[in-house]
Amino acid sequence: MKKIILLILILSVLPAQDTKTLTLKTGDKITGQVLEETETTITIINPLMGEMTINRADLKQQSIVITLKSGDVVRGELMSRNASELVVKSAFGEVSIPTDQVATIDDGSATTQEVRHTPFGTAVVTTKESDDEWFFSKERMMDIWFDPTGYTIGKNKLYMSGLSWGFGLNDKMQITSKWTNYFMQDFNLRPKLTLFQTGNVESQSAFAVGAHLHTRSLPSKYKWVDDKRTRWNYDQEYNDETGNWEHTDSTYIVEGGWVNFGSKREKTDEDYYSVDRYEYTGSWDGDKMWFEVFGAYTISKLRPGGNGRINTTVGASAVIYPDEEIAPRLYGAIDIDVTRSVKVMAEIFYDPYYIEWVDFVDNSDDSNSDVFFDIGFMTNKIPLLWFMGASENLWVGYHFQKPFIAFYWKL
Repeated sequence: MKKIILLILILSVLPAQDTKTLTLKTGDKITGQVLEETETTITIINPLMGEMTINRADLKQQSIVITLKSGDVVRGELMSRNASELVVKSAFGEVSIPTDQVATIDDGSATTQEVRHTPFGTAVVTTKESDDEWFFSKERMMDIWFDPTGYTIGKNKLYMSGLSWGFGLNDKMQITSKWTNYFMQDFNLRPKLTLFQTGNVESQSAFAVGAHLHTRSLPSKYKWVDDKRTRWNYDQEYNDETGNWEHTDSTYIVEGGWVNFGSKREKTDEDYYSVDRYEYTGSWDGDKMWFEVFGAYTISKLRPGGNGRINTTVGASAVIYPDEEIAPRLYGAIDIDVTRSVKVMAEIFYDPYYIEWVDFVDNSDDSNSDVFFDIGFMTNKIPLLWFMGASENLWVGYHFQKPFIAFYWKL
């Protein structure tokens, strides 16, 4: 009876106690309610293993670098953590840092170098990652492929991809632009603003809005038309008496196909027999201003047991082009930190004006579904070209939907 009463008393005070996750030098991790702390020991109670007393000397000393939302940086050894605070032994002594004030946590241990050789004989020097617990990967995605998340690129960060470039004005505001559209004299700008970002190390959320403004060109949205091309097809036979080819029959052919939003049906050059032909204009012929608006909400949670995050995003966008219907897009996406340098990403989206590459090439009117899927990964451990070697700043990705390969540099 005494043991039962003692157990009831212990359980009754547990909610008021502090929950901590302790990492031992052996690699074991113990999470529980703290019952007592002394200079040499920590006593906790674990839901499965009960009450345990752990020597502080057996705790693993993990070096970390904490960047606060204020911009301050704290370096030191992580003594313990819970949902509300991190206890760090720093140059200022032992300090408690509220987790809702933490922007990022990086590995603060000394790096080691190793040399790798490619099949071509090129020596590549890379940084080996430690086995310590980690809370954030080396990259936080501002886009899932081409759909925005609730986060921005970061203050004073610059990136360049195969299609666009971008710059972070501050931690909540960025601008990007499609540099490939400059060849069409399309001055375009895509500002993005994070309206709010809340949470702590365990769980965070962010909401961002933005717009993409274009002075010309045509959107990458497509619609099916039944008269994309028109032409006459003539059957001819050779007349032995006159020595000439003569018409025996003619057929007026109308071909359907996919065209960009804003394309115009225009008369092309006349054919050999002075018959008018018609085609739709392409992206280079777009001469009207248009824009796209978007919004995205992202929830970022620490994976069970630590070591990376699971980020879930829902969002919507709409292309608005003169004299065309509004083209909506709804999407849900997830990106998971596999390691500090590898992310797996998946997405499902509704877009009635999207066309998959195989249907575009085959000129197939695939109107059975407006829902599509995408899956792939991003990493900074694969070189873009074999002779370049791996770079911490170069991220390369492969995914199911066009353009299939993605890459960007971030500085």
